[in-house]
Amino acid sequence: MHMDIYTLALLSVVGLLAVIVFLKRKRPAAELAPAKAPAVIRNAKPKGWQQQDLGLDPGTRYVEAPIRKKLRLINDSEQELYHRLCEAMPNMTIFAQVGVAQLALLRGRAEAERLSNMAGRGVDFVVCGEDFSIIAAIELSWPALEAKAIASEEQKRQSLQSLGIPLIVFRPNELPDAEAISHAIAEAIIRRNRFEAER
Repeated sequence: MHMDIYTLALLSVVGLLAVIVFLKRKRPAAELAPAKAPAVIRNAKPKGWQQQDLGLDPGTRYVEAPIRKKLRLINDSEQELYHRLCEAMPNMTIFAQVGVAQLALLRGRAEAERLSNMAGRGVDFVVCGEDFSIIAAIELSWPALEAKAIASEEQKRQSLQSLGIPLIVFRPNELPDAEAISHAIAEAIIRRNRFEAER
């Protein structure tokens, strides 16, 4: 009887071990295999991959852009006017994109401080004589329609006038010929002399 209990216990343990071994063999191989680090794939871009596949804005794809737009100081209309100014005034010097604050500084620090609110504002061209004395400022612009734009242009005109510099405005769709420019400059010289006398 004593023997039977021990035998039974031994058989139970062996049976239990057999079941455990059987269940371990049934588990999938993937569960038993140790976890592997993900493989690093280099140069996995498909053939024919292009930078535009990234969905970038066309303006940012500098590498693949066949032709980049030239960085120019003045636009086409301003270039046309510049050449006409040179034709009309061969003995004068013309500067492009000059700041009003820079012109004020030529009159001294006090004038520059007085017109400090004009920082960032400029004129398209400044016409100078042979001795580089300023004759006139020239703007190429469409007529202002909004009250704010009109006030801004008038502020620029008055600021230049206070410096003794007359402002001539031409329209892009009505570019003057060399003769008309010569007449406008002659009138500007008279105005400049008057401004200087009143200063």
